[in-house]
Amino acid sequence: MASVTLRSVYKAFGEAVISRDVNLTIDDGEFVVFVGPSGCGKSTLLRMIAGLEDITSGDLLIGERRMNEVPPSERGIGMVFQSYALYPHLSVADNMSFA
Repeated sequence: MASVTLRSVYKAFGEAVISRDVNLTIDDGEFVVFVGPSGCGKSTLLRMIAGLEDITSGDLLIGERRMNEVPPSERGIGMVFQSYALYPHLSVADNMSFA
């Protein structure tokens, strides 16, 4: 893996500002936890890093590569959602095939 760097990252949905001027470096091998109340932008921040949410402005780097326009499948980052969607009538293998 490589470091993850956010430089002046800003996220807004219309008039609603979600994250403003986020600057963060997560070094290779470092363990980081985002803690905060519901609605403060933790999940949105993770979704931006994973590529599931566009960054309004600023830069996201993985290693030395700018990743803002790189699709999620090419970022080498996974995300486990708090509310998972499994199909109880399918096998584990069949559920995994949807990933």
